[in-house]
Amino acid sequence: ELKRWVDGDDRPQSDGSTAGKGLEDVVARFAHGRTITGATTFDELGLGSLERIELALALERAFDCTIDEAALAQLGDVDDLRALLAGDPRGPASTAATRTSSRPWTPGSATAIAFPTWSQHAAARAVRRLAQAAFLLPLTRIFAWIRVEGLARLDRAHDPVLYAANHQSVMDGPVILAALPPERRRRVATVAAREWFSPHFHPERHTRLQRTATSLAYYLGVLCFNVAPLPQREAGAREALRHLGSLLGQGSSVLIFPEGRRRETGRIDTFQPGIGMLASRMRAPVVPVRIDGVDRVLPVGARWARPGRVRVAFGDPIRVAGDDFAAIAQQIEDAVRAL
Repeated sequence: ELKRWVDGDDRPQSDGSTAGKGLEDVVARFAHGRTITGATTFDELGLGSLERIELALALERAFDCTIDEAALAQLGDVDDLRALLAGDPRGPASTAATRTSSRPWTPGSATAIAFPTWSQHAAARAVRRLAQAAFLLPLTRIFAWIRVEGLARLDRAHDPVLYAANHQSVMDGPVILAALPPERRRRVATVAAREWFSPHFHPERHTRLQRTATSLAYYLGVLCFNVAPLPQREAGAREALRHLGSLLGQGSSVLIFPEGRRRETGRIDTFQPGIGMLASRMRAPVVPVRIDGVDRVLPVGARWARPGRVRVAFGDPIRVAGDDFAAIAQQIEDAVRAL
């Protein structure tokens, strides 16, 4: 609402408003056609972390409260959510929803995550630039024989941008960076699933060897590839979005894989609505990127890469707006498929 006012838009905002709607009506927006009852579980809804943010925001608008994202992630079904909103002491996390007048959101909430801001310092950028140029990207090119298409289209949008690419292998990020012009790749943050580094973020669940190896991989990824962790199923996506917004505000582009997982067959899977939320909320141009052949260079489950031909194609930048994040994600997916 504040942003619309700053932009000079004083028209009544009724599209998509949840004011006056019941709980089932609000949840139904995220049910993809499923009938909602009190017994409907959140596992049945299959909400990702970004969709949970959308649900939390819709609930806050409809019921004038603040929702703790960590508590929302722990709920079992819609009846649990009803108890949470009502402040029922028997609810699983009844203290997590409070009236905005009594407890505004604070950065010290239970979902706060420490993000690697040190990777933006001048010394870290210098090490990253040297490491990529000296051995990381040359090593990538030894195994991935890259044919790049559509580089001229990048001139139609200035940094920062969102690079949205299909996902085939853990080598996807280095391959795309190797395909970008040097002046573009120097300020790219690569989004990675936070769950991939679970032993680092949840050391109590893993052995010392797992913690050590994963923490080393995490810190090297942050240093050398400017990795930004984004939860897919865990709580904390709000803070992750703030972090990505901070990176974009500092002039860094963001490379994200909207499928959310690697495809073993090479086919492109459905893009998650989260890319629609990012593109719309961040107001950054989206550059579609299609990669082919990386799944043969380093397939899922393989320990070693084997040389092979790889294609990287960049599409025309897309500018999007609106709150239909699924439709925006579909638009971006169609643009990637068309390359």
